[in-house]
Amino acid sequence: MNAFSPTAPSQNPRPVLPYTEEPDPEQRRRAVRAVASAAADAEDCAELLDALGLAPEEGRHVPSQRGR
Repeated sequence: MNAFSPTAPSQNPRPVLPYTEEPDPEQRRRAVRAVASAAADAEDCAELLDALGLAPEEGRHVPSQRGR
């Protein structure tokens, strides 16, 4: 076993906790739009969004433009 092996003993015995931060509204909007662009049809899109816990309305928000 070497130091790069995933089964090697760790120098830091603390367990790695799963990522639990919820995505912000912009991340959710982008996810909905990505799913919609990749879905085969409307039914496929609806099923994928439901499986991911997203709502179609979350993709409709138009982000405000940055001031120049």
